[in-house]
Amino acid sequence: MSCRLIPRRSLDIAGLVLLLAAAGAVRPAHAQSTPDSRVAVSVSAAAQATTTSFSQAISFEQYAEAGSLSAAYSFRPQPVIDAGVTVRVWGPFAVGVSASHSGESATAQVNASVPNPLVFGQPRQIDGPAAVSHAEVGLHVNLAYWVQPTPRMEIVVSGGPSVFRVDQDFVSDVTYEQDYPYATATYQSASVIRERQTVTGANIGGDVGWKVAPHVSLAAGLRYSHATANFAGTSASPVAIGGVHVGGGVRLLF
Repeated sequence: MSCRLIPRRSLDIAGLVLLLAAAGAVRPAHAQSTPDSRVAVSVSAAAQATTTSFSQAISFEQYAEAGSLSAAYSFRPQPVIDAGVTVRVWGPFAVGVSASHSGESATAQVNASVPNPLVFGQPRQIDGPAAVSHAEVGLHVNLAYWVQPTPRMEIVVSGGPSVFRVDQDFVSDVTYEQDYPYATATYQSASVIRERQTVTGANIGGDVGWKVAPHVSLAAGLRYSHATANFAGTSASPVAIGGVHVGGGVRLLF
């Protein structure tokens, strides 16, 4: 039995509220001072605080009868690596670019209704696991507001467009065992295909840095990014990309 698939998904916007709170940490311009540095290079590690979940529903024909297959996918919060550069161009205003990477393996839950080769209208139900993976590489271009409230503290609030390359595994087929008189069937395994999409979205974020040396600071912050990937021809629901990332790292100042 060979089956094909199509997309569906749900958007999580709770993190946006947190990021707006971070933006609120920046007081009016008169209370700030222009940073001593013009360029910041940062490397950070973060945890994704949101779960990526979506489903897949497929119809097929076997033994001159309709059958169905469904798969549920859920990828837990995953580690994110991020590196970027921010350049101050005028006063506290800056431009920046960063790249992020995250990946996770999970188990999809597969359920299928397979027709009976001898009796019409009496399908057998089978279910089992399928190992799948999800990976994202993001490029984030930002306009930033970079201020220095005290000689050792720096605050950066930023936002802009994001481009993601997404690699996602989907269930494409299942194998099962059946013996005469075919009243039951037993799930054995699932075949998986990998699809790739490039999609655009947006991001907003903020962080606070504390200088531990003249050209080095430690920073903590969060970013919310979002895009939607529709994998044509897979019968899966739209896949949510990005999410709320919370973490910290090192910033080199020049």
